[in-house]
Amino acid sequence: MPVALLAAGSIAPADAAHPLLTEDTGTQGLGNAQLELMVDSIRDRPPGVSVREQVTTAVLSYGVRDDVDLQLGLPHVRQHTHDAAGRRASEGALDATADIKWRFFEREALSLGLKTGVTLPTGDKDRGFGTGRVNWGALLIGSYEPGPLAFHSHFGYRRNNNALDQRTSLWHLSGALTYRATGNLKLVADLSADTESGRQPRRLAALQHPRARLFADAGVGYRCRPEAWARERGCGSRRALRRDPALVVDLAGWK
Repeated sequence: MPVALLAAGSIAPADAAHPLLTEDTGTQGLGNAQLELMVDSIRDRPPGVSVREQVTTAVLSYGVRDDVDLQLGLPHVRQHTHDAAGRRASEGALDATADIKWRFFEREALSLGLKTGVTLPTGDKDRGFGTGRVNWGALLIGSYEPGPLAFHSHFGYRRNNNALDQRTSLWHLSGALTYRATGNLKLVADLSADTESGRQPRRLAALQHPRARLFADAGVGYRCRPEAWARERGCGSRRALRRDPALVVDLAGWK
């Protein structure tokens, strides 16, 4: 089912501050936890096909040390396809992820981190919702935050063992600029490229954070491929479980 493969291959990384694609070196801190609930709506138009997807992802992060987080991601997809054969709808779980993130270097405004993890074959490979095998990958992360303007980047590799005749070695490069316009409003610009499908997602967004407890955000992204254009929207919310509980709503603007 070639069209369904879009579900497994078109999802933005769930490890960054939604709707960002780029990871930063920030961690939760010892004993703190954060639950991210994210929804991405993706429209794609390869030749002769129209595909609409809604990917819902839950990511739980827990700080085992001040500089180390454990993360578990559980994605689910609903997909609608329209082609010459008619209209079809399908849904199911995608491959789950388990990661560990370590910020191993800090000096003034510069910090470096490493994120490694595995992808578990929880998705149905026969419907294109998973690879059917355990995979692993790693990201080398850098953040430079001298003031209101900050830069984040990561470079990653994923071993894509699969039963679907896909590439087995995938590389990923991503960078983001963020600007804190006010105490509660952050503007971001993001660019990412990878070898999986040759697309280059670009995102612009506004993130507003009254306090880092509970917030929602939204964004719009465009993915460019040689053969087609795709448009992507996303929104998410996060609940941070801290020793000093608080409930704050935070909204972000569309790009």
